[in-house]
Amino acid sequence: MTKSLIKAAHLATQRVHFKELLKPEDIGFSSNIFMVFGLPAQRLKGNPAFWTKENNLYKLVVSRHLNYEIPSGCYARMNQIFIDTEVKTKNTNVIDVGRSFYEYAKKLGYSHGGAERELIKQLVNYVTSRIDLTVVNHELARRSEISALVSDGRDFFFDVKNPDQLTMSSGRIVLSENYAKYIHQHAAPLDLEVVRTFKNNPLALDFYRFLAYRVNSLTKAIEFPDYLLFEQLGTKQVQDKVTRARLKIILRSIQGFWPGLRAKFEDGLFILEPSAPAVKVKLAQRNPLNITHTPLDQVLPG
Repeated sequence: MTKSLIKAAHLATQRVHFKELLKPEDIGFSSNIFMVFGLPAQRLKGNPAFWTKENNLYKLVVSRHLNYEIPSGCYARMNQIFIDTEVKTKNTNVIDVGRSFYEYAKKLGYSHGGAERELIKQLVNYVTSRIDLTVVNHELARRSEISALVSDGRDFFFDVKNPDQLTMSSGRIVLSENYAKYIHQHAAPLDLEVVRTFKNNPLALDFYRFLAYRVNSLTKAIEFPDYLLFEQLGTKQVQDKVTRARLKIILRSIQGFWPGLRAKFEDGLFILEPSAPAVKVKLAQRNPLNITHTPLDQVLPG
């Protein structure tokens, strides 16, 4: 068992109160585009120009910027959760990322130099990428698409040698309008204690986000061959036995934090039943998303 899973199991036994008692600062959000379709778990060899994930229901293509890489790993996922949370809770497409990479990393629960640098690297990979997603619903004869750059502009202050001497305003990312609207409309709440527990485990982050998203709209029990879940989470068929064992351990840890979750692996199937949500949170639906169309040089100082 990995250290992150041991920690998760220990913290789970200490959880007494249910999720409706969480404070606003303990609640995050994640948009379903990455809960359901995922990203590479590791850095891609050869730095390809794009990465594709496809089955008979959807096709996801992530294209990188000329100078960067396809976002991958746990740091890319933590960046997504931070950005999605900012959009959902502050109703804006302008994301405040702090005055230094140290300040930004602290927001996500990281404190070590190496982690900070990789976090910022994956942030740049993410916000400079393009997302193209096609989803086909055969039952409804429906085809839905999203095609958008993640960001229209960004200004980071992450190369200052002495952050204590930094007096300029915070760095910001201006998300593209289409992408910000998608996040705002399709985000599900997460328990940030669970997220931070799994911050070094891409598989656990994806599994937790998938469960949080599916439970939000689940009205009847569903079951399907568990290898389909493994494929969705990005693992290879030859790893099914190992993946099944890992996910069973992860599921027990998640259920410790989320006692209302009714899910199990049984006889080669994954079974998910209607459950209490991962987090009970009320957001004023009347608050619209405020889109900033101002050019970057007018949004940011300097």
